[in-house]
Order: sequence, then structure tokens, then C-alpha cells
Amino acid sequence: MVIACVGRQLGWVNVRAGGLRRDCGVTVNELRATLELPAARGGTASDAAALGNALREAGLELLEKDGMTVAKARRKGVWLMRVLPVLVMMVMVFALLTKRVPAGWAVAGGAALVGFWTLLRLTGLPVELRAVSRAAGPFQDARLLKRLSDEDEILRCARASIWNTVWPW
Repeated sequence: MVIACVGRQLGWVNVRAGGLRRDCGVTVNELRATLELPAARGGTASDAAALGNALREAGLELLEKDGMTVAKARRKGVWLMRVLPVLVMMVMVFALLTKRVPAGWAVAGGAALVGFWTLLRLTGLPVELRAVSRAAGPFQDARLLKRLSDEDEILRCARASIWNTVWPW
């Protein structure tokens, strides 16, 4: 879990801060249309961080269309990962309130479950990197952006956004 926390801080949070300040002039929905994917909900963002995240998600969808079932599991697993900490906390609180489980065991069980889930998410990072490279090819061929530096920043944010899916919080 420490690796995931440090990787997210160094790999995503710092890169995202720079990407949020850079407006690329292209929306997420225009990017998805270029990759021949349907429009996304809330696809009006035009900063490099949002475009990089959308590029990674689009790459997972493209890999899923290519027949890679691991990409579908990776895409669906993000939602479960966001819900998991809340469910674990609820179970821990109810276990503590009913006094069926000692407090130490409840906390250790919750930490172990979140740690195991984080480890599973860490093992899927190569799939996310493949998704970024899968979507990067058509994105670069389309020449959608006016500046090459914007394209490089979006690809940098896309590669860094894989760390956003590892840690549950």
C-alpha cells in the first residue's frame, strides 16, 4: 500500500496539478469522437489532465473492443475500487458496535482487504500502459491539437493517470 500511495503522489498528483493549468482547446468528447468512441458524460473539460485521463479510459475501451477481457475487468474494477473503502468501513464500524469482533481484528481485517485490493490493482498496471499506447497511436495520427507540446502533456498525463486507479482514495 505504501508503494501505491507514493506512486500516486509522485506519478499522478504532481503531474495532474500541471495538467489542470494547461488548456488544450479540445474537449474530451472531441477526443473520443476522434477515436470513434461515443461521447462521455461530462465531456466538456479541455485541460490536459482530463484529456489524459480520457485518453487512458478510451484506450481501455479500444482494447476491450479488440477482445481483451482484462481491459473490461480493469475498467469495471475502478468503480468497485471507489466503493470498496466505504463498504469496508461500514463492516468495520458494525463489527465494532456489535462487539462481535475485537477492535484490533476489525481494523486489521479492513486494512488487509484494502491492501489486497490495492495489490490486485498494482498488478494490472501493464494493461493500463498498453491502453495508453493503444489510444495514443490514433490520437497522434489525428493531429487534433494545434501545439505539439499540448499533445506531449496529454500523453504525459495519460501515462500518469494509471496511478489514479491504484489507490482507493
